[in-house]
Amino acid sequence: MFRFIHAADVHLDSPLRGLSRYESAPVESIRDACRRAFENLVDAAIDEKVSFVLLAGDLYDGDWKDYNTGIFFNRLMGRLQRHDIAVFAVAGNHDAANRMTRALESPANVTFFSSRKVEKIRLNELSVAIHGRSFGTQHVDKNLAAGFPAAEHGMFNIGLLHTSLDGREGHAVYAPCSADDLRSRGYQYWALGHVHRQEFVSKDPWIVFPGCIQGRHINESGARGCVLVTVEEGNVSAVEPLALDVLRWVRCSVDLTGAADMRDVLDRTRRSIENERAAAGGRPVAMRIRFEGATMIADELSAFPQRFEQQVKALGAEISVDDLWIERVENKTLGKHDLKAVLADDSAFGKLLEDILAASSNPDEIRGFKQVISDLRRKIPPELHSDNAVLHLDDRQTIERLIEEAKHMLTGRLLTVGEER
Repeated sequence: MFRFIHAADVHLDSPLRGLSRYESAPVESIRDACRRAFENLVDAAIDEKVSFVLLAGDLYDGDWKDYNTGIFFNRLMGRLQRHDIAVFAVAGNHDAANRMTRALESPANVTFFSSRKVEKIRLNELSVAIHGRSFGTQHVDKNLAAGFPAAEHGMFNIGLLHTSLDGREGHAVYAPCSADDLRSRGYQYWALGHVHRQEFVSKDPWIVFPGCIQGRHINESGARGCVLVTVEEGNVSAVEPLALDVLRWVRCSVDLTGAADMRDVLDRTRRSIENERAAAGGRPVAMRIRFEGATMIADELSAFPQRFEQQVKALGAEISVDDLWIERVENKTLGKHDLKAVLADDSAFGKLLEDILAASSNPDEIRGFKQVISDLRRKIPPELHSDNAVLHLDDRQTIERLIEEAKHMLTGRLLTVGEER
């Protein structure tokens, strides 16, 4: 019996981009998160007394600013070496963009597979054969799996590959192949990288994406880490997820169905936040809160979104001073206000509301909208409307969401003013 750790997409020293610009963001927890998650990986390998560690690409996050990243990596590999733990790695698309890695020698216990051809390394004492191939360039669009040889008889065969398989949402296509391509080789375990969400593609044979070891933005929410694989008598007997992340990204949903007033809203929010914090196992939490359901005060919440967001953030600060950050508040509630009666009223007010609600959410159908977005793009810094920012101005879903939110805000304010009158 032996065990090994399979990890991928470490993105060592990658920043959790853009967060430090937000007031109250947990900057100290963010700054070295990827390093500390990697330290957790090394600790787990030592504690579990694994025979080796597999790193399936994107160890680094592009070129280093200086040599500190490489020195940090070598220091941790030295810890593993002192416990006789070998490391086998392939380069992924981000690693291939790193020029400085060629200037440092790899630690003695670390083997990087060639990018020119598939290589095979035998661990005879364990009856293991590891087959792997690295990326030689940042963009690899050919099927690297096609070059992997058939399984070696009498050995536990592992394939180590950075690939998008047949495509995964949110991930660029690299080294595309199918699960059947992998199965046809006859290996017992395929250690994959590139997809940041943990996925067990197959269990016969095992084809596994362990996910990234540390979430870097809200689209990488939930537990992040690696897998611990146990092999007995030449077969996989267990594959166990190990959480390594030091800062947990969380999507928190709050059901406001039937909520009568703001006190009720905040009470429900408090319970939801505390449940999510408990599930994070003591880690600092970066949280996006989404409010859903039908409530009498939906119009009020929609009418003054900034005020509502600040009330929620103030509640978060009250609950936890140091280990909770509310990244964003989304209001998707529906009103129980008798809107139908207002719309049925043959008045200018009813007609105005009807026109607002009937307005298209398609930006191509709104006159002058493209010019507004163009002006907005010039006025705000580029990092505020990049891929992972709140205002991703090139993402159609983001634009349609903003249009819908604007319609709800305007409708809410008009209804609120109507009630006051």
